[in-house]
Amino acid sequence: HRLDKPTSGLLLVAKTKPAMVDLTRQFAERRVKKTYTAILNGVPNEPAETSISVEDAIALGVDVGSSSVDGDGNGEALKWQLIDHTLDEKSAVTVWRPVKYVKSLKARDGILTLVDMKPKTGRYHQLRRHMSWVRECPIVGDNAYDGGGDAISLRGRGLFLCSNKVNLDHPHYNTEVGRKEWDALPNDEKWANGTLCLSEDGSMVEVHASIDLPPKFQSFLANEEQRQQKFEGGVDDIDTETTNDEIISPPPSQM
Repeated sequence: HRLDKPTSGLLLVAKTKPAMVDLTRQFAERRVKKTYTAILNGVPNEPAETSISVEDAIALGVDVGSSSVDGDGNGEALKWQLIDHTLDEKSAVTVWRPVKYVKSLKARDGILTLVDMKPKTGRYHQLRRHMSWVRECPIVGDNAYDGGGDAISLRGRGLFLCSNKVNLDHPHYNTEVGRKEWDALPNDEKWANGTLCLSEDGSMVEVHASIDLPPKFQSFLANEEQRQQKFEGGVDDIDTETTNDEIISPPPSQM
């Protein structure tokens, strides 16, 4: 699991040669399910013709969870967006959806968008190029694809792209010997503090690794929103302490 130099997040490292061989096979067969979170400059379009359901996304082989209802409590069906756009003459597929909209004085159209992205393929700079070229909303801090101009004012804190979740089959515990070892483990060790679990049919031991977003994501969104509020006369001072719950609040009513 390679990351571009400016991308933060999870790295996958094989500790043994057999593990390396197995993981290489899983990547080649596109069985590894990856999740990235990014902040986009602007509001990406969500065309009806590229909207897909949770069931459609699962059929593509990406990890979108099992819930088909939007988590904001309105009972609406959860929808994802599909980008199927060739890169370097090779198929490139990304599934994504917006998570939060934040007002910003510096952003395109005055809005930053927090998005979850699930790449089915792993082309060079796929997520960065798909969001910039197809959805015309580059990732904040992307010097290569943000187009320059006003976007330069959003540079300076690095690329706001993080690999924050990876799901894969355990490279050892799914071998004949390894599965016997895993079955014999006491329960307080078997699940590795929630990192290991069984597949739905119980046939495979899976690794579900995830991390929190880097603190700069929260602080950047909070500061941009508070600057906008100060400009509009909503607050007198900027308070940089913002809870995670505030960061995933509903989009502005103006949207």
